[in-house]
Amino acid sequence: MTKHPSLIAIAVAASLAGAVSCVTPKAPPPRSEEDIIKAGAALFSEGKISEAETTWADIPTPAKRDAYLSFAKAYAGVDAAITNAEKALTESKPEAAAAVIKDSGELPPAPASVESADPREVRPRLAKLGSEAGKALTALAARTEKTADQHYASARSSKGKEGAALAAEAAEGFTSAHRMFLAASEWMPEAAERAAKAETKAQGAESLRRALLKESLLSFPNRMGEVFARAPSSSEKIDDKALLAFAAETASMISGGISDFETTVSKYPDLLDPATVDRLRAQARGLAARFARIEAAIKKVKDRGKPVMPIIIGIFNPEPDDPQRSRPASFAGNTTAGPEWWWGIADIPKGVAQDLVITMSDPRPVRIYAAGLGPDGKRPASDLVNPLFRVGNSWPVLNAGARLNDGVFHLEVGPGRTELYSGVAVVYKSFMMRTR
Repeated sequence: MTKHPSLIAIAVAASLAGAVSCVTPKAPPPRSEEDIIKAGAALFSEGKISEAETTWADIPTPAKRDAYLSFAKAYAGVDAAITNAEKALTESKPEAAAAVIKDSGELPPAPASVESADPREVRPRLAKLGSEAGKALTALAARTEKTADQHYASARSSKGKEGAALAAEAAEGFTSAHRMFLAASEWMPEAAERAAKAETKAQGAESLRRALLKESLLSFPNRMGEVFARAPSSSEKIDDKALLAFAAETASMISGGISDFETTVSKYPDLLDPATVDRLRAQARGLAARFARIEAAIKKVKDRGKPVMPIIIGIFNPEPDDPQRSRPASFAGNTTAGPEWWWGIADIPKGVAQDLVITMSDPRPVRIYAAGLGPDGKRPASDLVNPLFRVGNSWPVLNAGARLNDGVFHLEVGPGRTELYSGVAVVYKSFMMRTR
């Protein structure tokens, strides 16, 4: 009986498969250390750094393996750093580029099989990048220094905190220029000299900043005095509510100034000695404390007319260039409808013989009283001005502290050659001594 051809084929295939399964496959011959090194070197020369590193990881001798792997890793790191530095330069960030180049480090000595290979040209690229970064850094440092020079010039012609802020900007600019010149000097040695000059300028700007800050602290009472002596745009028709609001606003400004003073003293404790700080602090707080007195007077004094501005004056708040004289309170109006009445407060310590003086813009009569108009519109009993001591258009009340009630004064401005008038009220330590 003849077998089916397909069955014969299956049987033959099965027998062949059995024969093959009985044969043990031969393992590939092991590569020598030299072959592994050469294979990795070939990959490295083609620029396949990661593949070369993987190949060299099979080097059996630890010392050789470490040498090749360290070199491959360092080469890849420098290549990546160059790419980042090139990007920073295209983005006009030369300082970042220089930092990347510096941080990339140096390549370790190349193993013999790859000592002449530089597939990604990191060495010439590094040299070119360094030169470009040095030039760009120098140019940027020069621009930064020029701007700082402008700030420094402005600071030297300014005063106080405004000048100190400009000097701080100048110092920061010079410091940045110094840092960039110094970084550029790695590739451009001549930049080292410019770095030294920028550092000297930074020290000068910092000294100026500290001097201006000190000046600002020392002038603090005078600046607060100006705030204290400020006046509303018009006091002609200001009512009690608006007057109290204005006083509260001024008090808030002085409180803010005191807070700023304390912050500066705390931040720079070596600018002033403790005794000076305490004296300045006491002067400023003395101004703030007087607002309670103003509020009480506004609520208490009746039939008083219009308020002079500032309402309270005294040697506690002297003129910056004249410690014998207070900052003035001013007033102005017209006598179309007859004499006008004004009021204010002369803050004179008890037992101190200081003088209140009203000085007018023209020769017209002025009377000064310790009380306002009575309920029936009558004048007070006595005028406190002694005409014997009158000087020109100045009308003095000598030893005013002893003659006024709580320092409150009322003045009557009479008619003159014109209806319009203006005047100031001032407290002197001694008006008579000033007029001799």
